[in-house]
Amino acid sequence: MMTFPLPPRRAGQLNFWSRLSDVERRALTRMGAERHVFTGDTLTAPGGPAMTILLDGCWVRLQAGSVPTSRCVIDMAAPGDLVNALHATTPESPQWLGQMADIFGVVLTKGKILEISGAVIQIVLGDLPNILNLVEQLQNDQLHFTRQMHASNRLDLGTRLARLLLNVLYRFGERPVGGRNLLAPPLSQADLAAWIGASETSVGRVLRGWRAAGLIHVGYSSLAILDPRAIRDLANSPDMPFTRFPATRDRRQAGGPLSGIGGGTADGAARPRAAAGLDLDAYLPPGLRPGGR
Repeated sequence: MMTFPLPPRRAGQLNFWSRLSDVERRALTRMGAERHVFTGDTLTAPGGPAMTILLDGCWVRLQAGSVPTSRCVIDMAAPGDLVNALHATTPESPQWLGQMADIFGVVLTKGKILEISGAVIQIVLGDLPNILNLVEQLQNDQLHFTRQMHASNRLDLGTRLARLLLNVLYRFGERPVGGRNLLAPPLSQADLAAWIGASETSVGRVLRGWRAAGLIHVGYSSLAILDPRAIRDLANSPDMPFTRFPATRDRRQAGGPLSGIGGGTADGAARPRAAAGLDLDAYLPPGLRPGGR
């Protein structure tokens, strides 16, 4: 019997660029400078406030520390995102990082970025108050997510990894490649390990077990979730309820997810999260579903 691949699940996180008006986009473009970046480039954390917005297919990994055995992945930034909302108005890092090195970005896929220097940030925020509101909201979202991941460190490895994969799926969606729907970010096994504070060897052992059980497919810097219900069960922990990234919850209820730069529905109506009969929300853990059901 012939089978057809399921449509990719849409991103649930509403990116920064798509939430701006045309006037605000033009203002930022005039005040900033566009430049091309390439895989492996480092976007150094500024000494003061600054804004870096990803354009044209660029993905960035946000991390602290550069030594493979001690680096800590903080977050990912997709096309249309601020690379680091925390540094848009202040150079300070999250308190829980303690004495770790400053946060900086590593380019994962080549593309173009828009940089607005700290010298004009106050002009931007003063003349365009909606941008300040968006930045503050994104800062709260990013702090919530990093704290959630940090608090999960006491859980077992499999639970932490399952939570991370669900968060990535719900926030960034999927991309169709070779008949499979891969998680949209180009994540390596080393990235996953550094994100949950584990060794690459132990993460590889868990992934091999899940792959043998038919739960996931693993490729070069890519991963596909084949059985979201099983990953949901693995992500659950009775002593620490799983709560989804707040931006995905609020955006879906307020106007539906947007994917990419300038995406979304014309009337702002919420999009259903179902693909070929697969109701993603129903397969997510309690707390990850809308309304916490």
